[in-house]
Amino acid sequence: MNFTSVGPVAATGAAASDEHLSADEYDCLESLFQQAGLDIDDYRFETIKRRIPACIRALRVGSLSAVRAAVQAQPELLKTVLGTLVIGVTGFFRDPAVFDVLAQSVVPRLLSQKNGPRIWSAGCSDGPELYSVAMLVAERGGLQRSTLLGSDCRPDALARAREGRYEPCALKNLPQAFLPRYFQAEGVEWRVHPYLRAITQWRAGNALTTQEPGAWNLILCRNMSIYLQSGAAVRLWGLLENCLAPGGYLVLGKAERPHGCTGLTQVAPCVYRRHRS
Repeated sequence: MNFTSVGPVAATGAAASDEHLSADEYDCLESLFQQAGLDIDDYRFETIKRRIPACIRALRVGSLSAVRAAVQAQPELLKTVLGTLVIGVTGFFRDPAVFDVLAQSVVPRLLSQKNGPRIWSAGCSDGPELYSVAMLVAERGGLQRSTLLGSDCRPDALARAREGRYEPCALKNLPQAFLPRYFQAEGVEWRVHPYLRAITQWRAGNALTTQEPGAWNLILCRNMSIYLQSGAAVRLWGLLENCLAPGGYLVLGKAERPHGCTGLTQVAPCVYRRHRS
């Protein structure tokens, strides 16, 4: 399958230059991340630093300390804070060449096995990646016997994933035939068809600390490590490798390499396979 995109889908109906955190910034962020079950030291400080102004604007306050005070007064604001500080960039069929490999080789091989495949999108953001794989599985009639799980540390992102509503620009890489097959128009948005939403599961979790139970045949964890400190990234690769079933596949972003994972072999760009023994 060659993933030719539909192009633009017609609708229906002050960055900080200093890469270091000040002591006050670190204290505030450490407190906020701890409340969310995350460790600020796992993340690249320069990336978090650039997101602080957006976080302050989102809560309509004047400083990061005011953000912390607002969350202490209204804990439900933490999900908004987390949504602004932790980046989650994704899209349907992002990097079409990778999804060509999944469509032509990985998914057919997984569906040829006796048991239905278990597929996990770790750091799933608002869901396009897992839905993309679900479409590939559906194309081969394997949806009902598959397990499809998306996990993310941001509750707001998971809520959007469950809703399955996307603006037309999010569908720019979608194969042409898939739009009428897997989406319904709702106003100016497109919504994932109910039967596809029903088969997918979404769960809150930190991929650095939470191992989803069972062995997984396909794990997608793309462009997460580029926002992590090197030690945290190595820890992430080890956790994901251990979660793979023998012969299972790990799909990463273009700039990522699973350093330290001696049980994985690269079989295509961005695609690694765990040894069977």
